[in-house]
Amino acid sequence: MKRRDIQPIYAETYQRRKRTRRVVLGIFLLVVIFLVSFLFLKWHENEQLKKYPIRGVAIDQSNGYIDFESLKSQGINFVYLKATQGAAYTDDSFDSNFQRSQGSQLPIGVYHYFSFTSSPASQFNNFVRQVKYNTGSLPICIQVQYYGTFDANSIHWQNARKSLSRLSLLLKNYYKRPVVICASHEVIKNLKLKATSKTQFWVTDGKLGKPNADATFIQANAKTGFKLDRQLVFLPMSVFNGNRGQWHRYVD
Repeated sequence: MKRRDIQPIYAETYQRRKRTRRVVLGIFLLVVIFLVSFLFLKWHENEQLKKYPIRGVAIDQSNGYIDFESLKSQGINFVYLKATQGAAYTDDSFDSNFQRSQGSQLPIGVYHYFSFTSSPASQFNNFVRQVKYNTGSLPICIQVQYYGTFDANSIHWQNARKSLSRLSLLLKNYYKRPVVICASHEVIKNLKLKATSKTQFWVTDGKLGKPNADATFIQANAKTGFKLDRQLVFLPMSVFNGNRGQWHRYVD
């Protein structure tokens, strides 16, 4: 019978420790790579953001109490307030947010969340009942995005385009001001919309630093932290697609 070569216990322990060190070193290197990549992406994002000096946020009732003066002091130049959604929903904080925003002298806009199932007339009536004439100074925004079971394949795009066009026309005629459509490039393409002086775009998936010729606004980040009343509040931040001079001409 052939004699088995039995390794000393200390040799097995050494090999196990060696494998453990390799695993720990591998994990450490992965963490370092992740941190370096994250810091580089944040640096790159901040460098791109510097090209857009005019920045704004969108607010709804889920954000709680908002100090508009504090937002202004942290470099925010405009604010959009959610007013309505579909034919019946209204934002509970709209009236208080709008009234308090006036003291900050920030350019204010209001937005409506578009419904694929409600008629344009019912959505228009809901908006007017809630907003009245408290629309601020910026174009009225209609936010169009997927929700529930609605996606690129389930939406009847021709009907959606007619409904959105009708709602936009009702708002333009009633308030005598332009409308900005807030949506992704895919939604804008599927709706076959074209940017004009009366219909502007606010793209939610535009790349900062890249050509966005048709966009008036570009969403920069879905969650940007702001220190408000000693609390950290996260708000979606967007930028105006232009410089300060162009912004002043835009709001005038």
